[in-house]
Amino acid sequence: MACERDRIIALADYFNSLGINLNLLTTKARGNKGVFIRKSNGINRIDISKDADSEQILSIMLHEFAHFVHSQYDKTMNSLDFVFGEITEDIKEELVNVTLQAIPKEYISPLFKQKNKINSEIKKLASDIRAKHQNFKLSMRCKEIEKNFTTPMKYLLKYDRIKYFNKIYSVDNISEFKAITAVERDYILLKSKQRMIKRINSRINRLNNYYGAYNELFARFIELYYTNYERAAKIAPNLCKKMQCTKVQEFDNLDKIFAL
Repeated sequence: MACERDRIIALADYFNSLGINLNLLTTKARGNKGVFIRKSNGINRIDISKDADSEQILSIMLHEFAHFVHSQYDKTMNSLDFVFGEITEDIKEELVNVTLQAIPKEYISPLFKQKNKINSEIKKLASDIRAKHQNFKLSMRCKEIEKNFTTPMKYLLKYDRIKYFNKIYSVDNISEFKAITAVERDYILLKSKQRMIKRINSRINRLNNYYGAYNELFARFIELYYTNYERAAKIAPNLCKKMQCTKVQEFDNLDKIFAL
């Protein structure tokens, strides 16, 4: 623990020497464990959340520092040429493998489970509706069903919860609507669940884009390289060799701090 504490102190001093404003365990870090902020006035800042676990602090500092270094050489942070040169398929594979070790696919498996469950519910609702309306199609409006909808019911085709004339209407209480038929109820529920699927797909896409972005792949590798070199060398041997040959000046002091 003393060694790790000494490295955190040394790393903080190094950040200060580079003109990075470090807020260590004093902010919410914009809801993340850590965040690197590059301001338009040229000031760089790294925030480590006060909610970060003590054993994570060093890794988070390295992760955000990697973003700082990346931004110094590539303002778009879309390329790793500055440190690794050409990104070949084996290098990209090693970067991805490091991420998969740090964040297994199981991390987002609850989203896929939820998606499968909702898709099953959609299939059942569609089947029940089609039993009464043979021409019903999931991808199209069914005017025959919608023709008798009251105004609140029409709004619930787009929103899960609305306020209409000071009364709350929700997909959760549509059974309380007067004179609503089973098919109309199922139709509204189906539209709600289709919206759920869109939100889940959007979240999965955002996570995939986040985890696969070069700046994040690079930052996670730097975390592992300096905190557990042996493991990094096993998962990403070619990346480790390239790091040992890199001419990126900002990593020179890190090598001394971590005795690599």
